[in-house]
Amino acid sequence: MLKVKVSVPASCVGLVPGADMLGLALGLHDTLEFSIRADTQFVIETSGEGDYPASLRHPAMRAAVALFQRFEQAPAGFSVSIESRIPVGCGLGDLAALTVGGLVAANNLIGTPLKREQIAEMAAALTGQPAPVVTSLFGGLTATVAGDKLLFRRLDTSAQTLVLALPSELKKPDAKADRAVFAALAGRTALLIEAFRKNDMALLADLLRDTTAQAARLPSGLEAAARKAGALGVAWCGEGPALLAFATGNHRAIEAEMQRALGGTKARTWLVNLDTQGVSVSVSG
Repeated sequence: MLKVKVSVPASCVGLVPGADMLGLALGLHDTLEFSIRADTQFVIETSGEGDYPASLRHPAMRAAVALFQRFEQAPAGFSVSIESRIPVGCGLGDLAALTVGGLVAANNLIGTPLKREQIAEMAAALTGQPAPVVTSLFGGLTATVAGDKLLFRRLDTSAQTLVLALPSELKKPDAKADRAVFAALAGRTALLIEAFRKNDMALLADLLRDTTAQAARLPSGLEAAARKAGALGVAWCGEGPALLAFATGNHRAIEAEMQRALGGTKARTWLVNLDTQGVSVSVSG
């Protein structure tokens, strides 16, 4: 029987104020496995992060059903196993990743009628989150502009290790209050692209340094602690509260300092690689 396994990375969008169009794919993945059954039953099992329902109301299943309906094709019976490693509702693109995973798996089950660019458009329409969708699909550093047509590009960047932190208690910033400040900083986007493209760590460090907007978003003392341990700077992921630190070395020490600054063992931290592949698919049977 046909079996499709899909791995989808997390995403960090909005790396500096004014750069909400940019996203980095992170080496933290959700894994989905769809298998056609010999009977007409639908069986779904879920594990890991979040409390998404093990039913057709799961985001991955909503996406899969939408694709089946679009082409008026669906297996008579199939099993689904979803392992979620991306924390939910913290700015790491969990909804986008699950939606992309559901669409890619369903697309492969019925003969791949959609190209990856079309999947990006469909996932963006389903989630209203075009930048995380594109980042999870294509990996690396991506730039996305949503309008009448979804425009995006995967940009050159070098592989690197990052420190990801998730505070146990941290209020999200007031996006409306920040918007005016972010608009004035939109020019940082071009420089950020250049820093990643040329692996210019000095420029990246300057871009990540405290701004009025960034200072209001980061927990007190966190950036100073991370920089003291060797970090180039700390960025807020999406609407947060997940935080991402960039560094050329000393990652374990930076991780320890960030965890300490965020309240010790109550905070969760990971060392993650920049995911340069995006969604990956294996088909068997």
